[in-house]
Amino acid sequence: MKLIERIRIAASSLRRRVVFPEAAKDIRIIEAAIFLHQKQLVSPVLLGSEDEIQKLCSENDVSIPKGLTIFPVNGKSDFEERYQFFSQKLAHKKPDQETLQTLCGNALFTAGWLLEKGDVDGAVAGSVASTPEVIIAALRTVGVSDDSGLVSSCFLMEMPDHRVFTYGDCAVVPYPDSIQLADIALDSAKTHLKLTGIEPKIAFLSFSTKGSARHESVTKIQEAYSKAKEKSNWVMDGELQFDAAVIPEISTRKAPDSSLKGDANVLIFPNLDAGNIGYKITERLAGAVATGPILQGLSKPYLDLSRGCSVDDIINTACVAALLS
Repeated sequence: MKLIERIRIAASSLRRRVVFPEAAKDIRIIEAAIFLHQKQLVSPVLLGSEDEIQKLCSENDVSIPKGLTIFPVNGKSDFEERYQFFSQKLAHKKPDQETLQTLCGNALFTAGWLLEKGDVDGAVAGSVASTPEVIIAALRTVGVSDDSGLVSSCFLMEMPDHRVFTYGDCAVVPYPDSIQLADIALDSAKTHLKLTGIEPKIAFLSFSTKGSARHESVTKIQEAYSKAKEKSNWVMDGELQFDAAVIPEISTRKAPDSSLKGDANVLIFPNLDAGNIGYKITERLAGAVATGPILQGLSKPYLDLSRGCSVDDIINTACVAALLS
C-alpha cells in the first residue's frame, strides 16, 4: 500500500477538524473539502464569506453538501474575541487599531486564531497565498513550538520500492547555521515518525564523510550533528556523503563505525540549494512520489500548499495535518 493511502486511512480514524482559509477564493479548496467530508477523512471547515463561497460554487456547478461547515471570516459575534487575541499576540509590535481590525477580517490570520484556541486541529492554505504569507500568519498566531527554534520544511519521498525517506529542509531556510540545522534534523525526524510510524535514522549530509575533507561547511555539519545528538537519543550520524548514508556496502568502506550503517531514512541537507535540488532529482529521475513541503516547527500544524496544487494535493495535505495534530 502506498504511503499516502496509509496516511489517508490513518487520518480517517482521527476525524480531525481542518480549516481552509482560502475557500472563498479557490474552487479546488471546496472540491477537496467536499471529498474529505464525503469520505470522512477529516472534518473540513470552509473559512470565508458564505455568500462568496456559494457564488464560487454556483459559477463552477458545485454544491456544498449538508453538514459541511462554513465559518464566516467577518463574523460579528466573535469580533471582540479576535481583536483581543491579535492585540495580545502582537503586543510587541504595538499595532494600531486599524491594523488589528484588518487582521480580524484576514482569513489566514483567522484560521490561525481558530487553530490556536483549539476550535480546529489543523489549517491548510497556500493555493492562493504565497508561502511567506502563510508562514507569517502561522508565526503570528500559533507561533513556534517550545522545543523548536524555527519554522522549516521537509518532504516525504516514497521510492518505487515503497521505501520512504524524509528530506529536510527543501523549501524554507536558505542557509541554516549549525543550531538551525540541528533543529531542522530533529523536527524532520518527528515528522517522519508521525507520518510513517518508522523510527527515524538521521544522516547529516555533506560532500565529506567523517573528516575526508576540510571546509567551513563541513565544520558546520559536524557541529549540527553534535548539537542534535545532545538533544536526542535517536540514531544519527554526520557528516556523511549521500552514498555512505543510504548504502550499507559503501558505509562499511567509508564509515565503518557509523551507527547508521548505511540505513538512514531522514536526510538532512546542508542548505536549501542542496535540499531543493535533491528532492527534485529524486522525484524526476528516480521516480519517487514527493509529499510536501510539510511545514514543521510550529506549535500546531498550519500547512502550506503550492499555488499549482491539485485537488488531490489539497486532500493529502489535509490528511497530513490531521496526523500532525
